Amino acid sequence: MAVLPWGVLEEEDWKILKDLYATAPDCAKFLSRRLRLELGETMQRLRELENMGFLERIEGRFLKKKGLRKPKHMNHTYYELSRPARLYLRRLLFEEKSS
Repeated sequence: MAVLPWGVLEEEDWKILKDLYATAPDCAKFLSRRLRLELGETMQRLRELENMGFLERIEGRFLKKKGLRKPKHMNHTYYELSRPARLYLRRLLFEEKSS
């Protein structure tokens, strides 16, 4: 499993990662609205998180997302957590709930 640089993350990065863990794949536009961040800042953070290995771009033209009746056509660049990031966040978030 890849070792990710968790120590370099800022508060906004953590918000993005936790939101993607909770809501599944999404694009910068909707993330910035939900988290009340500037769109440009959100896009820059997503690119940096992808370069560090925390996120992966979703390939393809349609996205199946929970809560939608039919697959969504992807008009934007969608991101999801990488496997190591998802596993680490799962362990971290469930440890917080149990303590």
